[in-house]
Amino acid sequence: MRILIEMERMRDLGFESVLAARRGSDILPEAERRGIRAHAIPMTSRLDPVSMAMLWRLMRREAIDIVNAHGSRDAWLAFPVARLLGIRTVRARHIANPIRQHAMGRLIYGALCDRIVTTSESIRAGLIERGVDAGKIVSIPTGIDVARFASARRDGRVRRELGIPESAPLFGMISLLRGEKGPDVFLDACDRLLTGNEHAWCVLVGEGWMRPQLEAQLATLRFRERIVLAGFRKDIPEVLAELDVSVLSTRTPEGVPQVILQSHAASVPVVTTSVAGIGEVAQEGNTAFTVPPNDPPALAKAMRRALDEPDTARHQAANGHALVVGNYSLEAMLKRMADFYRALMAQERT
Repeated sequence: MRILIEMERMRDLGFESVLAARRGSDILPEAERRGIRAHAIPMTSRLDPVSMAMLWRLMRREAIDIVNAHGSRDAWLAFPVARLLGIRTVRARHIANPIRQHAMGRLIYGALCDRIVTTSESIRAGLIERGVDAGKIVSIPTGIDVARFASARRDGRVRRELGIPESAPLFGMISLLRGEKGPDVFLDACDRLLTGNEHAWCVLVGEGWMRPQLEAQLATLRFRERIVLAGFRKDIPEVLAELDVSVLSTRTPEGVPQVILQSHAASVPVVTTSVAGIGEVAQEGNTAFTVPPNDPPALAKAMRRALDEPDTARHQAANGHALVVGNYSLEAMLKRMADFYRALMAQERT
């Protein structure tokens, strides 16, 4: 979503964008729906010659000035082509996992790359620790449309659609259903939380490869009738408006998660894990309740605390909202990206 929103909104700042994405990926139809020019590339393997030839033709035909690669295979395919054509290259880094130290990896973050954009300071620090030139790296966190989330109101529609009582305390996690996000940890914590909380409910919103595994897990839980797998939804502001507590049980390091920023914008109390970039916006005792990763009992305890200490939860939610308004708005992100691109283009002309 960051990629699409950035491409869409940068038009207003004088930047035109063209998307090249792996054939069959979900981003292609969504880009076309938003009026973004999009091209399907096979990307069957690293250094796939067919894909590189297609990218060569695309870059020349569209007179591309800057290539921004958001994934490793994207960079392996696009950066050598861009270098041959004299096009500036940017590697966007959204995750905090250590980069690989093989020769090609060093090239992608070294000689083949002009600049690197990370979504958190912790990711930037991790790259520097792995030997990447600090002068090449800038951190520009993902911004969100604060007004869109702040204006959503609880009207009961989402709860009615999911069969959740309007008066029930509701804990929710909004995430891709992938292992590193820990949706199974969330389900385990929910089952523990619901013990002794006969009116509370939990909802897991999102889709991903773990869905069958999570359905099997849910079938074994004692309080499965009060835990809902809601699937993919586009009305996330309205979902957040229905939550009493927003939870994210990430296992592994990542950048600044959008769902925490969105929860802050909606003034919803947050319970999450203390992992890497999350701590930049989910600050224990200030903007969120935090626990160690992969610890369902601790997560359940923090969720219960968020419900049992409403004054503390509201205070932290208000602090989170102020943090997002001041530092993580969509407008701030777009301005920083525009300034970044203009500086890169000016560097190219010197």
